[in-house]
Amino acid sequence: MRRIFVFIALLCLVCGLFVSANAANAAESIQGSATVYDNGGCNITLTVSLHLDQPVDGLKFPLPGNAYKITLNGKNIRGRLENGLRYIDLSDIAGRTAGNFTLTLNYSLPNMITTDKAGQPELQLPLLSGFAYPVQKLDFSVMLPGPITAKPAFSSGYHQANIEKDLSVATAGNMITGQALTELKDHETLLMKLSVPAGMFRQTRDFVPDSQNLTLIAGILSLVVGAYWLIFLRNFPLWPKSRATPPDGFDAGELGSALFLKSCDLNMMVFSWAQLGYLLIELKRNGKVILHRQMEMGNERSSQEQRYFKLLFGARNAVDTGTQRYADLCHKVERTKPNLSSLVHQKSGNRMIFRVLGAVVGALWGGVIGLHLSSGAGLQWVPAVLLGALAFLTGYHIQGWVFSLLSPYKHPLRLTLTLCAGWLVLGYGSGNLLAGLWLVLGQLIVGLLAAFGGRRTTAGKQAQAEALGLWRYLQAVPPEELRQICQSNPEYFHQMAGFAMALGVHKRFARRFGKLEVGTCPYLYGVSEKAVYAYQWYGITHRVLRGMKPHPRAGIDSILRKYLR
Repeated sequence: MRRIFVFIALLCLVCGLFVSANAANAAESIQGSATVYDNGGCNITLTVSLHLDQPVDGLKFPLPGNAYKITLNGKNIRGRLENGLRYIDLSDIAGRTAGNFTLTLNYSLPNMITTDKAGQPELQLPLLSGFAYPVQKLDFSVMLPGPITAKPAFSSGYHQANIEKDLSVATAGNMITGQALTELKDHETLLMKLSVPAGMFRQTRDFVPDSQNLTLIAGILSLVVGAYWLIFLRNFPLWPKSRATPPDGFDAGELGSALFLKSCDLNMMVFSWAQLGYLLIELKRNGKVILHRQMEMGNERSSQEQRYFKLLFGARNAVDTGTQRYADLCHKVERTKPNLSSLVHQKSGNRMIFRVLGAVVGALWGGVIGLHLSSGAGLQWVPAVLLGALAFLTGYHIQGWVFSLLSPYKHPLRLTLTLCAGWLVLGYGSGNLLAGLWLVLGQLIVGLLAAFGGRRTTAGKQAQAEALGLWRYLQAVPPEELRQICQSNPEYFHQMAGFAMALGVHKRFARRFGKLEVGTCPYLYGVSEKAVYAYQWYGITHRVLRGMKPHPRAGIDSILRKYLR
C-alpha cells in the first residue's frame, strides 16, 4: 500500500511539472509558407499559435530587416527597424492578457539570390528571425519557380549547421517541405541555403541599394566637407561688442557684404539713400511705393552706389517700385558679384563648392530615408533617388537659414523651419529618425559655417564684428540709453531704421523706444502725420517694404519661381 501512495505522489509531481512546462510562454506552432519568384523576391506567410500563461509588455515578433508589404491578420503594418530586424508589435492582439492566440503574418522579401564561394547562384532564405520564446513545433514549405536540383542546407543561431539533424526535410519537383523534430529554443534563428540553376532566375534583377553603404558614404563625405571648411574657409567670427553706429563705409544695403560677403540689397540701399537725402519715399493709400529723386549722387558715395542709383532712376525723377523693371534691377544687383578684395584673402575657398558638398551629404541621408520608407521593395532605389534629389534641393535652401535670420525677409526662414520639420517627420515615419536628424542638423551647420565662412582679412574681420555688434546693440539697447541719444539726436530712430531693417531686428529695435516720441520721418511722406512713436513708424516702414517688389528668394524658391512663372 505504501508503494502505491509513493507511486501516486510521484505521478502527481510529474503531472505538475508537465502542466507548468506547458503553461510557460511559448509559440506552440509556427507554420511557414514561402513562394520564391523568378526575380529572386519572395512572399512569406507565417501562422503563429501562441500560448501565454501571463501578460507580456511589449510583445513583438521579429522579421528580416528588409521585409516589406507586411500585414498582421490582414492589417497593413510597418514595424520598427532595430538592430537589423523589423519588429512587429503584437500588443493589440496578444500580450495584454494570458491565453492562446493565433497570428497570421504575411510579408515580402526583395531579391534573396546571392553567390556562393564558387560564384554559383544561391538562395538564402531566413525562416526564423529569433522569436523571444521557444517554438514547440515548426513546419515550413518553400516553392521555387523551377525544379530543385540540389539539397538545401540549414543553419541556426544555437546549433549552426548541426541543426540539420533536428530537421526532417523533403524535396519534390519545385517544392521543399520540412519540420523540426524537436522544440526550438527561444531566440532561435533558422536560415535555408539552396544552390539554384543559373537559368532559374532572371539575369537582370531589381537593384536594391544598401542603406548602410549610404550611411558610410555620408559619414566620409561629411569629413571631407569639414576638412574643406577647415582648410579653405576657416573663419571664427569675433565676439561682437555692442555699438550704436554701423560699420564704417557700409550703408544698410551693404551690410550683407560685411556680414556674409554677399552682394548688395537694392531695397535696403534705397532706405539708406533716403536717409541721406538723395530721394524721398512716398507710400500711397493703396500700398504703392514711389521713389522721388531729390538730387544727383556725387563722388561722395562709392562708384558702385553711383552706378546703381543711375540704373534706378535713369532719366526719370520718380520710380514705381511695384514694376517689373524695379524687380529686375533688384535681381541684377543681387547677382552682381561685389568687390570683396579688401575683406577676404585671395586664396579663400569657394563657399558654393562647400554648400554643394554639404547638400550632397543631405542627399545621401535623404536616400537612406527613402530606402527605409520603401522597406526593401523591388524598386527600392526609386524612392531613394527621388528623396535624395529632394534632400539636395531642400538642403541647399535650409543652409540659407542664417542669411534669413539676419535679414528683413523672413519667408525663407519660415520655409526652412517647415522643411526641417518635414524631414524629421519623414525620418520618424521611415523608422530611422536619426537619418532625419543628421540631415537637418548637417544642413543647418553647413549653413552657419558657410554664412560666416571665407578667410577674412583684418579689415574683413573688423567689418563683420562691427556689423554683428550693431545687430546685438539694436535689439537690446537699454531704453534709458535711447533717451539720452534722442536728446542729442532726435532723428536717431529714423537714421538707424534702415540698418535695423537690414539686420532683421527692426521690430525689436522699435520696441526698445516704448512711449518715447521719435517725431516725423524726414524721408517718408504720404503716410499718417499722427505717427510719433517708434512702433508706429515700424508698421509704416514694414508696409513700405511690403509695397516694394518682393525680394528674390534664394535656393529652391528661385528654382520654383523660375519654372512656375
